[in-house]
Amino acid sequence: MTNLPDGLEEILAEETYERQNKGEVQDAINRLGVNVSETFFEFYNKYTGPFWEESVPFELLDIVEDTNTIESYTMISRKEHEFPKQYLVLSEMSANAVLVLDTNTDGVYKVNFEGGDELLKKGELKETWSTFYDFLVEYFNC
Repeated sequence: MTNLPDGLEEILAEETYERQNKGEVQDAINRLGVNVSETFFEFYNKYTGPFWEESVPFELLDIVEDTNTIESYTMISRKEHEFPKQYLVLSEMSANAVLVLDTNTDGVYKVNFEGGDELLKKGELKETWSTFYDFLVEYFNC
C-alpha cells in the first residue's frame, strides 16, 4: 500500500530519482526535530531530488542530497526569518517566494517575503494545498 499519488512512479521512473541513502532521510527529519506525514516520508524515502515541473514553477528540493536541501533552507529560515520549528522549506526561492510545509497540519503554502512570511508565522496564511499528497498531485500533474 502506497501513500503516493497514482502515476508518480511512471513520472519518476528514471534511475536518477531512486533514493540510495534511505537512512539519511530519517536522520535529516530527526535533526529538523519534526514529525512528517507518511506521504512526505514515503516520497523522500523513495525519490531523490531536486525536481522541476512546469505545473508549479518552483524547484522542489531534496531533503539531503545537494548543497541546497530542505534541511539547509529550513535551518536558514529558522535563523534568519524566525520560522517556527514545524515549517519545512521545500523549494528554492522563486519570484521572492518559497514553498513551505507545515508538519503539524501537512498543509503546503506558497510564502512570499513581502508579508506572507509574517502571516505564516502568525497562522494567518491560507494553505495553497491542504496536504502534501495534494501538492504532489498538482506538482507532478498526476
